[in-house]
Amino acid sequence: MGKILGLRHKDSEAAKSFAAALSLAPTFADPYAHLATLRLRQGRVEEALGLQTQAVKYAPRNAPYAEQLQAYQALAGQFPPHADSPAPATVDPTEVSSADPRNDWPQRLGTLDWHALANRLTRDGYAVVARMVDAATCEWLRGLFDDDRLFSKTVVMDRPEFGKGAYRYFGAPIPQVVDQLRRAVYPHVARIANEWQQMLGDSESFPEDWDSFRDRCHSAGQTTPTPILLKYGPGGFNALHRDLRGAVFFPIQLAVVLSPRTDPEHAETQGFQGGEFLFCDFPERRKSLRREVVLGLGDAVLFCTRDRLVRTGGVAGLQSVKHGAAPITAGTRFVLGVPFHEYR
Repeated sequence: MGKILGLRHKDSEAAKSFAAALSLAPTFADPYAHLATLRLRQGRVEEALGLQTQAVKYAPRNAPYAEQLQAYQALAGQFPPHADSPAPATVDPTEVSSADPRNDWPQRLGTLDWHALANRLTRDGYAVVARMVDAATCEWLRGLFDDDRLFSKTVVMDRPEFGKGAYRYFGAPIPQVVDQLRRAVYPHVARIANEWQQMLGDSESFPEDWDSFRDRCHSAGQTTPTPILLKYGPGGFNALHRDLRGAVFFPIQLAVVLSPRTDPEHAETQGFQGGEFLFCDFPERRKSLRREVVLGLGDAVLFCTRDRLVRTGGVAGLQSVKHGAAPITAGTRFVLGVPFHEYR
């Protein structure tokens, strides 16, 4: 029950369910681990560390629990360098060690129910993947925002018709963790996009791997990376819009929330409020779909770039769609945006 409530972002109720489970079985590791994840989403790192320590204590052979504990310890700053240790070498912020858990995207994403995700994308124009990215990686990505070396373009927007926030486009080469995530997600969404092409009776298909699709973009003169870090403070928002740049484009894109959402019952937690993702048909009519999607730390959403698939009289067609973000009412919200095509 706690896991279900957590997926619905009912954090307070989920916490109560995990606590109830622990009152019945104090040595059961799973509730400790799930509650730790919930607390980390709320920005309560020390509490998450204590809970994850208990999870490892009661399940010492569970390797994922041990890896997560190490990530929490790193976030809590519990690994100061030894006095006799040499000074750390300068690290390229775009690189990730081959031993880093962020390198196992294909394995982690392969466990998702992509058939169900495809059905949701086809039906609603979007699909949520709860906790796609772990808290430690979200923290690492947020830390890149102020590193000017990584970005080729920055837009500071403050116009009612467009939005209010800061948008930083990664330059080439983009950080490895972003590149690896894009490469790992692409084959799954390419299969979904090709199913849509078949339903539409379109003979053109998308390549099965991202490198081949990138080559198609480059052949059209589109060679500029599209991944972007977005930052919204109080009052920040993203007006409803369609992404129309590029003759070659991919019909699905990815966004990941990198900031924790404030728990209403724990006002002391550091997080943001508001900032729901908005999806709607365009032009809007009486039966048009309009959705507000609440996401928290590490949650991802796959959504249609320009159009979603609809059926009219048993025939598949396209419905124009827009997307955006509701105003932030408190705190700061970072988002990683990952379109799969490149720009000119």
